[in-house]
Amino acid sequence: MISPFARVSALVFAALCGLAVALPAASRQISDDPLAVFLAAPGDDFLITGATVFSGDEAAPSVQDVLIRDGRIVEVADVGTVIVGEGVKRVEGSGKSLIPGFVGMHNHLHMPGAPFMGDVAARLYLAAGVTTIQTAGSADPIGELRLARQVERGTAPGPRIMASAPYVTGPDGNPPMDKPASADAARRFVDEWADRGVNTIKLYRHTDPDIAATIIEQAHRRGLRVTGHLCSVTYAEAAEMGIDGLEHGLHPASDMVEDKPRGACVPSLDAKAALDVDSPQIDALIETLVSHDVELTSTLAILESRFPHRPQADDRTLTLLAPHLAEASRARAEAMAEIETSLSTSPAYWTLLLAFERRFVEAGGRLLAGPDTGRHVLPGFGDQRNFELLREAGFSTSQTIIIMSRNGAHALGLDKETGRIAPGYLADLILVDGDIDADPSAIREVEIVFRAGQAFDPQRLMKGLEGQVGLP
Repeated sequence: MISPFARVSALVFAALCGLAVALPAASRQISDDPLAVFLAAPGDDFLITGATVFSGDEAAPSVQDVLIRDGRIVEVADVGTVIVGEGVKRVEGSGKSLIPGFVGMHNHLHMPGAPFMGDVAARLYLAAGVTTIQTAGSADPIGELRLARQVERGTAPGPRIMASAPYVTGPDGNPPMDKPASADAARRFVDEWADRGVNTIKLYRHTDPDIAATIIEQAHRRGLRVTGHLCSVTYAEAAEMGIDGLEHGLHPASDMVEDKPRGACVPSLDAKAALDVDSPQIDALIETLVSHDVELTSTLAILESRFPHRPQADDRTLTLLAPHLAEASRARAEAMAEIETSLSTSPAYWTLLLAFERRFVEAGGRLLAGPDTGRHVLPGFGDQRNFELLREAGFSTSQTIIIMSRNGAHALGLDKETGRIAPGYLADLILVDGDIDADPSAIREVEIVFRAGQAFDPQRLMKGLEGQVGLP
């Protein structure tokens, strides 16, 4: 049965795609086309020849030709067998990898100190191959909705945006977040933001369990998805309430804290870090999540940033960060190199986080992915780092693509439209210059990003963004 939020998402997505139809090739020469400057080539009819195609399912990759017409994939066939007419542009794919566009499921348009990064974040996501995002909590929901409409109309470059309501928390939570104090207030909150057109409501760390249950119930009535970065509510409690997804994998779970008071957000890292991945507590948690169809979002890029033994900001990140954030990032990396590792920042705990996600998938759970944004984790770059880290966790290239593309599309009710390379699907594609199977870091070498058949040039999308990420 299709869930209410999936039906709503599908309707929104269909309308979106109708609004974002690419202009005829001739009109792309007109200077008032706001997207022309970002395109690798005009038009929306392309033949990609001889690329190694990862289809977004369990099938082994193979070298094929892919024909795109009117923004959709119309044929995937053996090299040299596709017959095309005039007006179809050829894209050389030999030695390159072609994968579905990423569907980012924890992809903010803000970061600490910058409540709305708007077109900067949108351009970076698209340049990195992210063609659809769920924002998973918003610091400026009105700005998100406005930008989503601009992308739909083709007046701004970016991924399709499934916007979120403001974060929900409790009395002890962050001051800017909403704090419904009663069941009626919680229902009014849901109704207000459903009417405004958001797709997702996110519960944050201090949310009262009764308020959480009310929001989940009302959100599902209104066709919205509910996810959570939890602490006061355990994962098991949230699963029983019917929550759709949980953020950050195992890391925030408070289920392992003995005698945790109901509704209290208590420290839980040491309780988890002391566990083995095969412990009974881990087994029980995974069984509960899988049996209740709760999806987990992997955010390994941001989690990695808290471990002193792991890589921190690289040069391409420091170039894009606002100067004050670049300096803070350098200082943080130097300080982390000097601190003493604790149980919850140890290599063993990092290994546990990776192994938990692998075990969750092996048990039949659906894993999604998104980078979060903050510290040195940037829009788009964080998604690419997630790809590398999921491979490090032991997932194959095909499994990683499923996690980062098809699973996200399924969660949003869009899996008949995007997340795979197959006839009938939207041409949401990433052409990578390199072999991502042999070298996962090749995911950083994006040559063209197709969004609904429009061919975007990553370098053009990123031009002029140096020093802009995180400006207030």
